[in-house]
Amino acid sequence: MKKVLALVIATMMFMIFFMTYGFADDLITVKSDISDVTTNNKYFVISGNGQPDTYVELILNDSLNDKWVIGDTGLFAKLITLALGDNYVTLKAVKDGQVQVVKGHIVLQSNNGIIQITVDTLEGLWNKLFK
Repeated sequence: MKKVLALVIATMMFMIFFMTYGFADDLITVKSDISDVTTNNKYFVISGNGQPDTYVELILNDSLNDKWVIGDTGLFAKLITLALGDNYVTLKAVKDGQVQVVKGHIVLQSNNGIIQITVDTLEGLWNKLFK
């Protein structure tokens, strides 16, 4: 009896700690590479596919950038305007109580041909001049 009780408790603990309820892995699939991307173009297209009638929010740098419902084709594409430097993208998909979150990081190195001088570059220049 003790072994059965221990097995039931262990199973419940496993389910509580290791299983995620209410989250879906396949509401949307992002086809664009948004994971640690570096670009020189301030315009970036995020595209993919998903289940029809899924509500999607596009959050760029902690601000709601766009929201839409995926249509019958299951396809989506959204144009975003990047800020110079780091841009953090979050796509939140919701359907029938299920939630999926996809996160990405895109770095814009230059903006309209103007190259951003980073602190590392300035430190390197300083070290070469005064070494």
